[in-house]
Amino acid sequence: MRSPAVLLAGVGLVLTLAACGSSSNSAPSFAAPLRVDAGMNLNYATIGDVNGDGKPDLATANGDDKTVDVLFNRGNGRFAEPRQLGTDWSPEWVAIGDLNADGRADLVSANGDGKDVSVLLNKGSGRFRRERRYPAGDSPNSVAIGDLNGDDKPDLAVADFFSNSISALLNRGDGSFRPKVGYPVGGQPGAVATSDLNRDGTLDLVAATGTRTGQVSVLLNSGDGTFQPSVDYPAGTGPLAVAVGDLNGDGKPDLATANPHSHVVSVFLNKGDGTFRAGHDYRVHGEPVAVAIGDLSGDGKPDLASADLETNVSVLVNTGDGTFESPLTFRAGLAPGSIAIGDLNDDGKGDLAVAGVNEQPAVVYVLLNATGD
Repeated sequence: MRSPAVLLAGVGLVLTLAACGSSSNSAPSFAAPLRVDAGMNLNYATIGDVNGDGKPDLATANGDDKTVDVLFNRGNGRFAEPRQLGTDWSPEWVAIGDLNADGRADLVSANGDGKDVSVLLNKGSGRFRRERRYPAGDSPNSVAIGDLNGDDKPDLAVADFFSNSISALLNRGDGSFRPKVGYPVGGQPGAVATSDLNRDGTLDLVAATGTRTGQVSVLLNSGDGTFQPSVDYPAGTGPLAVAVGDLNGDGKPDLATANPHSHVVSVFLNKGDGTFRAGHDYRVHGEPVAVAIGDLSGDGKPDLASADLETNVSVLVNTGDGTFESPLTFRAGLAPGSIAIGDLNDDGKGDLAVAGVNEQPAVVYVLLNATGD
């Protein structure tokens, strides 16, 4: 199961749209959320073109249902019935990427109860081979894809919650992976991401860690896919998610964490060498368990979106220098557990996909961007 904060329950179903907070000339707005059925026991949803038709699809990790589901985009932000792909254990997270260099998007899930990851290679047109499983640490609950050792083959980084570590699994080149190497971090990692944080041409690791205090852990790459000891930066309490993006336009990747116990999103601006300024906290609605970075207001500046454990999404509009306006709040659905940003209806605007983790049957809420309409 996901870390304990995700087990909080809510009651009721909200289908209306509401917004509050500060106004802005570029304040984003969203149409009423669309319900997309997504199997059972949903933990996480992400966006990517799985069948190669140029339309971003949805992929979901369906926990106790022991499936990864793919929902193909029909256009206009509408999605087909989920195609279920079996996994032997309970997937907590799913990532999309071409793992065997055949031009097709593959899937990999982090399987909390199985202490492993499942790799599902794409056969074409969104059809997949049977899973292959690779050991990770104890209770893997997040996975990220990136070339960690500079051989142009995408590798895996896995957040192992109860191992207090990040596992790196290097790609052999055909979508199979070498045994994991674990790297300790400052606490129980809720999520992991990859980015070149010190601009040396290699991908580094960053994780949201700690359940009682809270920090973001940065592991710089030694240049060969091995990693230096983690450096920890204090964040809000109990961070469960981390996102990476250039928030102040200086060409350096910055960080944002979702911290449910302190009701804030923390922003860390990069000094340029992979070290970070002290975090700045922005209070959002409810207990944020997920955060994403993307331009939602249409001004070319990356904004923040967080999902809380009640029924809401908070959007913080970027002022342009890596500081953010007061949150705008939008109703999404029951107990949003993850959030992703992508242009789902091909109108050039960033839309939201939000996983309703306490819904049965499971639902992904799609909020189409209506800014300027």
